[in-house]
Amino acid sequence: MGVIRVGVIGLTALESSTLGPRTWAVVSFLPSFVNSPDYEIVAVCNSTVASSLQAIETHKLPKTTKAYGNPSDLANDPNVDLVVVSVRVTKHLMLAEPALLAKKQVFVEWPLGASTTEAERLAELARTRNLKTIVGVQARADPLIVKAKQLVDSGALGTITSSSVFGSTSAVPSDVWFKGSEFYLDMKTGANLFHVYFGHFLDSFIHVLGGFDSLQSSLQTEIAEIVIPAEDGVQEHTAQKNVPDHVLVQGKLKSGAMASIAYRWANLNEAVDDVGVRWIITGRNGEIEITTDQSHWQMNSPNRKLRLKLKGAPTKEIDFSSPEPDFIKHIPQIGKNTGRILEAYARGNQADYADFESALETHKLLDEIVQKSGFKY
Repeated sequence: MGVIRVGVIGLTALESSTLGPRTWAVVSFLPSFVNSPDYEIVAVCNSTVASSLQAIETHKLPKTTKAYGNPSDLANDPNVDLVVVSVRVTKHLMLAEPALLAKKQVFVEWPLGASTTEAERLAELARTRNLKTIVGVQARADPLIVKAKQLVDSGALGTITSSSVFGSTSAVPSDVWFKGSEFYLDMKTGANLFHVYFGHFLDSFIHVLGGFDSLQSSLQTEIAEIVIPAEDGVQEHTAQKNVPDHVLVQGKLKSGAMASIAYRWANLNEAVDDVGVRWIITGRNGEIEITTDQSHWQMNSPNRKLRLKLKGAPTKEIDFSSPEPDFIKHIPQIGKNTGRILEAYARGNQADYADFESALETHKLLDEIVQKSGFKY
C-alpha cells in the first residue's frame, strides 16, 4: 500500500495538546497523520469552507490541502483515499455515508453510530461495497492489550475458566460537566458514559476473550444532576443525567468461561490505590492481572501494568513493550493508540484494529446489556 491520502472531517482550528471539547482530532489524528510516513492529509472538511481553511492555516498544513464545507464534496474528491470522521457521534451516519457511497475507505470514531440501527446501516454500506473500514476503539492496538491477547490465544494460561473486572468512573467528573457537551449526559445520544467510556473497555474485553453466550445485567444512575459551571456570561445551572454510572454484567462467554464486569461510580481521581480498572483473566494453568490508573481506558495510560502468575511460579510483572515506528514518539500520550491502530491499518494487521463489522458486534452487546437490565431512560 502506498501513501494513504486522507480527508479529515472535524479537524478544528483549536491548538491543543490535551483532551477537551472538539480537540480529539487535533491531539490524536493530526500528529498521527503528520508524523506517519504512510499517511498524508490532503483535505479538511468542516461545517463551512471558511472553518476548514482556518484549520488548515492554524495547523500549518500544506497550501495544497483542499478545504470543504460539505461531506459529499469531500467524498467525491478523487485524490482522497481515506475519509476520517471525528465529530460528535450523532453526526457519524450523515457524514460517513457519502464517503461510503463514493466507495472510499472510511475511519469513524467510536461509537460507530448513535444507535445500533445507524451502525448497521454503515456496516451494510461498507459490506456491500467491499470497503476497508476502521473504527476508533484505540485500545485494540495498545501494547498491553496486544500482549494480553497473545497470552490468552497462546494457551499459556490453559483453558480460560473465568474473568473478573472491577472498574470505576473516576477518570471523568461526577459533580460538574463541560458547557456545550451536555449531550454526554443523555443515553439517547449514543455518546455518553455508557456507550463511550464503558463501551471502549467492553470492546477490549470481547476482543481478548470473545463474546457472551448469555448474560444478566443491572444498571443504575447514582448521579442524576450535574452542575454546568458559569462561562461566557451564562449562569451556572444544573443539567439532568439519565446515563448509568453503575454497570454490572455477568454471564457465560462463548468459550464457556464465566465472566463478571462491575463498573462503579467514583469521584474524580478518588479510586482506591489510584486503580481505574483491575481485570483478572483466569485459566487452568494460571492467571493474568491488568491494572490501569485513573485514566480513560483507550488512552495509553503510562501507569498500566500486566502481571502473570503460572502454576508453581511466583507472580511476575510482564514487559509488554514492543518495537514501534519512530513517529509514535511524536504523538501526545492520549493519542498514541490512535497512531497505533492507524499503523496496524496501513500494514494490513487487522488483529489490532476494529472494522465496522466488529464494532457492530459491540453495539449489539451494549444494547443487550441495557435490554437485559430493564434500564429505562
